[in-house]
Amino acid sequence: MRRLRLTGWETIVALAAGITSAIFMPSDFYNDGIAEIVTVIGFLMAAFIPAMVLGATALRAGNFSVKRLRSISGAIDRQIAVFGGLFLYALMACVIAVMGKLLKWTLPALSTGRELVPTIPLGQLLPAALTYALVLLILRSIRVIAAVRSILHLSTTIAEDEARARDKPATDAAVDELDDYQMPPGYGSRIELPH
Repeated sequence: MRRLRLTGWETIVALAAGITSAIFMPSDFYNDGIAEIVTVIGFLMAAFIPAMVLGATALRAGNFSVKRLRSISGAIDRQIAVFGGLFLYALMACVIAVMGKLLKWTLPALSTGRELVPTIPLGQLLPAALTYALVLLILRSIRVIAAVRSILHLSTTIAEDEARARDKPATDAAVDELDDYQMPPGYGSRIELPH
């Protein structure tokens, strides 16, 4: 089973954006636009499920070998993992957004109870987490177009393979008919014409 990948340049950029937002953004930065943000995230989530189903149903046997079918199945599995990961990132962003709205974008400071360790302010945690999730979702969504195009390429390859298999008997019959055709006597011989 695949794990959700939280490494890579996208994660580093999203983490930097989250930290930057924690430093420079007010804690209620997302408050006025949260309904729109959740709506857009909902549309994305609604698009990822059919994309996963499309990928799962794209494979047909055609005339592929077992080895080729396994290779194609692995590629489809990776595509479904991309869509599934994007769905989970969108769900994470949606949960953070709703939680932030319900908590009015504030969290109490975390007191350590010790004089040497300062109180940890948590007020910026929710907007920073939402910024991280949104940036990660946007950066990872770049892969969606490539994944859909790959499914199109796979479907085209399978359709071409099936068409070749369907047309093979007719092509073979035409070749056999041409092989059986007898040329009339003298056909293709050279005739000398007077000048």
